[in-house]
Amino acid sequence: MSKQNSTTAFTVDSEICIGCGVCVDACPMKILELQKGICRISDPEKCLECGTCIRECPVNAIFIPGVKIAVKDGSPPVTQQQGSVAAETPQFTPILQHLTDMLQELKPVQVFDHCGTDIRSLNEFDLEGQTCFYRAYAADKLEKIGLSRMNFYGTMVADVVILTPGAEYDIPYYVMDWDESDEHIFFICDLLPSDDVGRNQDHLQKYYFEPLDDLYHTYSAVPGMKPSVFHWVRALHSPYIITGTVEKTTKNVDLIFKCATDYLQAWLNIYKDARPKKRESESMKLIHERRKQIRAVYKENDPGVGSLNKFLGDEMADVALSIIEP
Repeated sequence: MSKQNSTTAFTVDSEICIGCGVCVDACPMKILELQKGICRISDPEKCLECGTCIRECPVNAIFIPGVKIAVKDGSPPVTQQQGSVAAETPQFTPILQHLTDMLQELKPVQVFDHCGTDIRSLNEFDLEGQTCFYRAYAADKLEKIGLSRMNFYGTMVADVVILTPGAEYDIPYYVMDWDESDEHIFFICDLLPSDDVGRNQDHLQKYYFEPLDDLYHTYSAVPGMKPSVFHWVRALHSPYIITGTVEKTTKNVDLIFKCATDYLQAWLNIYKDARPKKRESESMKLIHERRKQIRAVYKENDPGVGSLNKFLGDEMADVALSIIEP
């Protein structure tokens, strides 16, 4: 796939910027710096347009036209209209390979058509010398298995696994997002509820309390984990979600790696016992409506939109996201 990225239109309002450096620390690509007390971008071509700097700026001084973001005052996402890279390539954790090995018991079959679009060009492509991919698989009881890896210049890698239940099954999704740079890892791991666990206490007991309660107490206390800024993710997900940003220490990496594998094993145990439900039943109608709403919220808020549009183009970015979103 040919490279389609372009220089970002990153700007800072120097009248508002207070030179606190929060954005410099938050940037996953490490391309922001303070010059004379004002935030500046050192390498615009490497900007992912992920919006992290915008979210973290305490005074809303940063603008990237076209990036949808919820600012610090809690406003809904809006499209902005305006007003140093690590010296050595970091060693990335092989989390995706390990989870993929675990998934072999599902006997997945790779598919090259997704939602009516030929996705062979996403099977493997090059981004500045780094191998990336978005792959979809079919398996019994599932609507899809989505796996992806985006390697941004060898400086940050984003690995995602999504297991979406089939239309006749009420089991949860498995969701794992591992975004790793030289110093930090942003992590999401959860069994995303197909049903409203506040309304359906049986669903909560069967799919969450029994398989996850002990695991949650083990992994909810990752040392120094900074809570995720994606409030909409926590609102959609289960009470047992593990998410946030952690410093890349051996202890932290080992802990969240084990979390991802233990949560997947818990999901696999649920999957093995899953039995089909009548799609026309009232309970499954509620589940289908919730899944529809989950997709809508992810499509509206997913921070990967800006990055993928920049690198893949609008059309293929939409397809790529549909592979790894619930």
